[in-house]
Amino acid sequence: MTAPEFLTSPLSLPIQTTMVKADLPPSDLFVILAIAHKDLIWANHHYQQGQFPEALAKFEAALSYYTQAQETTGMGQSLNGLSAVYLSLGQPERSLICSQAAAAILEDTEAKYDYAIALHQLGRSHFELQHIAQAEQSYVKALKQFYSLPDIDYENRILIDLGGIYAQQHKFLFALACYESVLDSLIVNPFLENRRETLSAVVQAVAQLSQHEKLGKGAIAAFQSVLKEYSLAAYHLQVASHLRPSR
Repeated sequence: MTAPEFLTSPLSLPIQTTMVKADLPPSDLFVILAIAHKDLIWANHHYQQGQFPEALAKFEAALSYYTQAQETTGMGQSLNGLSAVYLSLGQPERSLICSQAAAAILEDTEAKYDYAIALHQLGRSHFELQHIAQAEQSYVKALKQFYSLPDIDYENRILIDLGGIYAQQHKFLFALACYESVLDSLIVNPFLENRRETLSAVVQAVAQLSQHEKLGKGAIAAFQSVLKEYSLAAYHLQVASHLRPSR
């Protein structure tokens, strides 16, 4: 199952700074970091516009400057960006290398959000390479990270991905539990930024699984029950959209 674009796009995040002592004069260090930050901002912009060659060049440039400055958070963010670009270009082998490096660099920093993104993209890279066990492990770690932050939108993204892993392993009730969690979060939190896209994605996933030829009668009944809840979830979201205060 191919995830919708909003589930695969990297987020534009505020740039944090985690410094390791660099053997550079303060003036040189300031200039290098300024250039690196600018490159990272432009890299994210190009990625969001689907300009992958330009994004790749800017992420690589940012990584080079952050490495010179030994600025670990920037290095991790740049590697996360490279991982996302390579996934978009259909090069999961390269994405895997970048996300592994990002996770290793960011794990012991204060940039927990960036570390969680690295884990999620590590899972996606493994999944594209059909390393199912490793993908599941990375998704679970990422889910725990986002739960502690918390970030409900990103939790939902990972739950949908994790449901896909369980479905591929024919662990259908585990997949259903992931999708039910997403539906529950949409009903409880009707003002989530990507609520409609998430609802569409999860219902599509449930509908596809409900037609799986290897489902038992009990699993089919469970999936049909969840599909019936779609109308309830859609109703809640529709009401919420009318109640949202105008800006």
